[in-house]
Amino acid sequence: MALGSNNLYIPKYILDVPWYYKSGLKAEQAGAEDTLAHHRKTPGQAPVHHSEPQAGAGIFDEVTHVNGTKTRVADDYDAKRDRWHGHSADEWDEILTRWEAVKKTASRGQNMNEDSDDTDYELELEELGLSRSDLKTGHVEDPLEKSIRDRRDVPAYIRAINGNMGGKIRVGKDSTVGVVNEDSEFVKESADVAEFRQAQKFAWEKNKAFEAEQKKAHYDAQLASLKNPNVPIEEQPAADLNFSMEASPTMMMLQNRQNEQRRKDAGEAKRRRLMEMYGS
Repeated sequence: MALGSNNLYIPKYILDVPWYYKSGLKAEQAGAEDTLAHHRKTPGQAPVHHSEPQAGAGIFDEVTHVNGTKTRVADDYDAKRDRWHGHSADEWDEILTRWEAVKKTASRGQNMNEDSDDTDYELELEELGLSRSDLKTGHVEDPLEKSIRDRRDVPAYIRAINGNMGGKIRVGKDSTVGVVNEDSEFVKESADVAEFRQAQKFAWEKNKAFEAEQKKAHYDAQLASLKNPNVPIEEQPAADLNFSMEASPTMMMLQNRQNEQRRKDAGEAKRRRLMEMYGS
């Protein structure tokens, strides 16, 4: 091939303009100061300064006034589904005004009907010689005039009826008389309480002695098993129900009375011996 002849073959990377060449032109058109121009979606987009406060993505603060109500300009998902979007408060005020007018009309008609009933009621009271205050208090100033009792006026003998009366009506009797101390307002202690406490103490002492005896028997059985391993150790009962106020209250009361009687007899026998020895 001669040196002066043309080369008809032109490579594709020369015929087609490379992509990075076009992006470089866009960056030069956007401005040499914007170093991030190649990241913009459009060449003419202004640079974003992240150091300044600005609304976030998806937040639209632009509003417009429609019939005195603020409405957002952007018709986004939330705006379309907002039940109060574009609502005017003046409409609700107008509805309330109409409701109040209807209520006043209805109450005026009801008052007219009640006035007729009150008139008949006043005529009946005038025939009986009574007034409204007499019905509230239950009595009239002049005892000679007629009187009717209010339905809520309960007699004293009905108020006095309770479960402690045994079915008998005793007017003015307090159920706490003789039971509650008038000074301290505490329930008086009866003789049965003292007897019960004595029986409870007697049961505790008996049960304590029984437990000590069972422990001693168990200890002796253990000592015997050490000397003779063939001797079986019998299990002792943990408690005796005969020495319990909860299990055998009647038995414990009788045993307590017998114990008290034996103590009195022993004391009386001792006093007689001393009298015989030293005289009166």
